[in-house]
Amino acid sequence: MTPTPFLKARDLEFYAQNGDALLQGVSFEVNEGAILAIAGPNGAGKTTLLNLLCGAEALALGDVSINERSLKDLSAKERARMIAVVSQQELPDGRLALRDYIALGQIPIRADRSSEDHARELSRILDLTGLSAMADKRKAQLSGGERQRAHIARALAQNPSLLFLDEPTNHLDPDAKGRMLSLVAELGITVVMIVHDLVMIPEFATHVALMKSTRLTGFGPVADVLTPERVRETFGVDYLSFPHEGRVIPALDIRRTTFSTQMKGHS
Repeated sequence: MTPTPFLKARDLEFYAQNGDALLQGVSFEVNEGAILAIAGPNGAGKTTLLNLLCGAEALALGDVSINERSLKDLSAKERARMIAVVSQQELPDGRLALRDYIALGQIPIRADRSSEDHARELSRILDLTGLSAMADKRKAQLSGGERQRAHIARALAQNPSLLFLDEPTNHLDPDAKGRMLSLVAELGITVVMIVHDLVMIPEFATHVALMKSTRLTGFGPVADVLTPERVRETFGVDYLSFPHEGRVIPALDIRRTTFSTQMKGHS
């Protein structure tokens, strides 16, 4: 029996006030538990798509459904109980203790559990995200990687069934990126995230949506979509794969060009 898609996007379009298209004709669906990576060059429409999917931008053209319910029909309370979002604009008060910041995520589900159960769940999330040892630190004292994990921990405190992440590895070193995406991949919930590092996608995502010029250029399982031809079409770089110790390691061949050559190509 074919499973019912958990997240569906149908004919999504979005336009700026001046009429410029920011997103055009986007449709796809993923099953529960999928990890969808959205990738594309700057200005492709990635953030617009993410904002429409999570409800940060109101739907005008097209529809989004979660577990067969239209996003348009969900109240703010219902959305908060299903959806958690980690954006690039997370700027909490640096004086907040880490434990208290993460506990803010429990507000939408406060009535679902006793105080003792919430405290136990908070401890579990701190352990899961590797933040237990610094639970009493102020947010301002945390490193960039620790802050990113704190944002995800706060989102997990909502007990969401769908998690949206806007560039969760931004400004992290390679090892921290791997640890961050490993955490996300092991959550066991449906995840949609914008990822700029193409070489990270095969290891951590189940599906990929490639975007260029406000449209999808490819969507589906990673192995089917992240091909040399599609990557070249979308990003203008060569996508390579190398066997290594029983695994296939992806790499990008980014060739040096002069600034004047780049400008001629965009004129």
